[in-house]
Amino acid sequence: MSVNDDGQLSSSDSFWEVGRYMRTVKRCDNGYQLCNHLRKLIEERNEIEKKYAAMLTEWTKKWNNFLDKGPEYGTTLGAWKGVLTEADGVAELHNAMAEKMMDDVHTKIKFWQKENYHKSMMHFKETKEFEDNFRKAQKPWAKRLAKVVATKKDYHVACKTEKSTANQENNSRADSSVSQEQLKKLQDKLKKCQQEVENTREKYTAALNDLNSYNAKYIEDMTEVYKRSQDFEQKRIDFFKKIFFQLHACLDLSVESRFSQIYTNLHSTIGNVDPNKDLKWWSSTHGVDMGMNWPAFEEYSPELQSISKRAKSNLGSADGGIMITSIKHSREDSYGSYSEQPSAPPPQQQQQQPQNYKTQSSTNSYASAPRNDMDSSVFSVDSLNPFGEYDSEEEEEEKGEFVEEVKLVVEEKSHNDKLKNGSSLEEDPPLKPPRSLESHKELVTETRIPPVPRARDSIKKARSESPDGENPFGDGDMYDENEEGEEPPSAGWMVRALYDYVRAEDDELEFKAGDVFLQVALEDEMGWCRGKKGEDIGFYPKNYVERI
Repeated sequence: MSVNDDGQLSSSDSFWEVGRYMRTVKRCDNGYQLCNHLRKLIEERNEIEKKYAAMLTEWTKKWNNFLDKGPEYGTTLGAWKGVLTEADGVAELHNAMAEKMMDDVHTKIKFWQKENYHKSMMHFKETKEFEDNFRKAQKPWAKRLAKVVATKKDYHVACKTEKSTANQENNSRADSSVSQEQLKKLQDKLKKCQQEVENTREKYTAALNDLNSYNAKYIEDMTEVYKRSQDFEQKRIDFFKKIFFQLHACLDLSVESRFSQIYTNLHSTIGNVDPNKDLKWWSSTHGVDMGMNWPAFEEYSPELQSISKRAKSNLGSADGGIMITSIKHSREDSYGSYSEQPSAPPPQQQQQQPQNYKTQSSTNSYASAPRNDMDSSVFSVDSLNPFGEYDSEEEEEEKGEFVEEVKLVVEEKSHNDKLKNGSSLEEDPPLKPPRSLESHKELVTETRIPPVPRARDSIKKARSESPDGENPFGDGDMYDENEEGEEPPSAGWMVRALYDYVRAEDDELEFKAGDVFLQVALEDEMGWCRGKKGEDIGFYPKNYVERI
């Protein structure tokens, strides 16, 4: 320790310096934090061990599934299984290791930490006690040290003043311009400075002697507190040593009898691989040593009949038919589904067991259509292929599309019939026709049943191909042409709205039920007319209005 000219203590790392005991005091707080860090270390290792065990378990599950379905066999399969059994055993040991670390080590650290570190509002009780004892032991010595520093400063100042006065007195003697009176004053001042130097020197020496005489007591008191601090730290280090030994016992699998037994079993399992035994098993199970029912002459038996593919396509009904909209159709009746003759009364509907998803969905969707004259024209899904052979996937999809088209036609026909019969449709307005042919799905063109017509030209074509020239879909057209067949006059026809219509496109005409306006163009092939209502001109569905 040294003191500079300004009276300030020079920097030093010695424990005996004032306040340097705080590093020892802080060690108590560090011990508590080290307990936390050690617990954190064990927690992370516990997570690693569990993850490793889980990965091993998942790995064995994956390869066990492969081996159960794979081509390996015999004793070689047993060797594969032995490697997976080893992994399961190691996973079990690592799970046990993780649990043991948490139960035996982690819990003990937490308990010891709680017993030895008592936290108050701001500090640990042990830390506060060590700090107070060190300060108490150092306080008397620190006061003496402060006195030494002060007297030293006074002595050095007096010496400096005395030296400056002596220089002035010597200079005055050599200067003839200085009077004897001034010289005498300087000499008196020099004597006082010399006397001050002697006084401060004595005080400085006395303070230093007092400090040195107290050093022994200071060392004794500080050592006593330091020893208690050392004992507390030794207690922590001894505990950590025991903890590390316990952690070693948890991690060391070499002393675990089960661990060595796992690899003893694996070595034995691999040693059991016998190529001759495996090849013999293969020959008897899949090779030349298998038995064979060699072909022999058999007499003809009427009871032996080949099973055709048609039996597989049976949908569960007694005669091979399916139920659509509560009407049962068989394959034999499918060719007459377009006939104008009324169908025979349907037998009592039976509970069916649907064979595939497409048939079931088609039945459900078509059964929701309203019953009218079109109900007699319902088609059997199987009737699309009258030859009874299996349909390809593309044909199955076409069947579903065709049934959806029939549903659309039946629903629109039902609404138009209600309109003609004067039924009240306030709660059920007619279906709006599509704006373009592209909005419909394409019809199935490769089936032997004619597609469903959607416009007037298609209905005309169907009529021309019908034997009696009648509409094959029942009485009346879905898209009636102008009854008189004349072109609209230049002023147009007056029509009255039967229902409210809200435009869906910008070029459509919007109106409410009861509105009267002009129809200025004939109905197009999709059932749309062009009208004028006030200043608005646009398209609207014909089945929403009536001629006046």
